[in-house]
Amino acid sequence: MKARKLRLTYPIAYYQGRASRQDGKCRLSQPYGNMTVDGGWWLAGWHDSDMELTHETQTNGPAAPPTPGTDSLAA
Repeated sequence: MKARKLRLTYPIAYYQGRASRQDGKCRLSQPYGNMTVDGGWWLAGWHDSDMELTHETQTNGPAAPPTPGTDSLAA
């Protein structure tokens, strides 16, 4: 049986933008021109990932402060 090629829903630039946002890179780090189709898809992925991160914070609330007396952020 042949290995199936992964089918992407959006252009690869979209997934590159999502990955860049999750890596904490700046919006200005996009590899495409500002007024190009790929640049638009990259920016869409970057913003979608940003909205998911914002929604996660709003849904789960802010992170709990560390337990007093511990030097770790893990409670």
